Amino acid sequence: MVLHIYRSLEEIQQKLQDDIAHKQTIIDNGVAEIKMLRSQLEVKDQTIQNLENKLLESQRSIEGNRQLVNKLLNDLDRMQQNIEWYKRTYEKRSLLGILKDKAKHLIVKG
Repeated sequence: MVLHIYRSLEEIQQKLQDDIAHKQTIIDNGVAEIKMLRSQLEVKDQTIQNLENKLLESQRSIEGNRQLVNKLLNDLDRMQQNIEWYKRTYEKRSLLGILKDKAKHLIVKG
């Protein structure tokens, strides 16, 4: 009878140890998976940071390009106005009016 109880206790102890070993394996696997997921998360965070930096750099570049385009458009507008002035002055005015303006200009300088 005592032997039977002893064997039953040994069987229970063995089952508990097996159960503990199984649960420890599950815990170890969980810890390994958590480490792997944290590593992947760090890589993703770094990738996101790199992409955010590139986005900021691109936005700055776009703003600089926008300002340059606006300046060039203003320059073109001024040049177009100059062209129109020259057309009005030299194509649409009479030769006598042009010579008169040049003579005034030379007198003022002289």
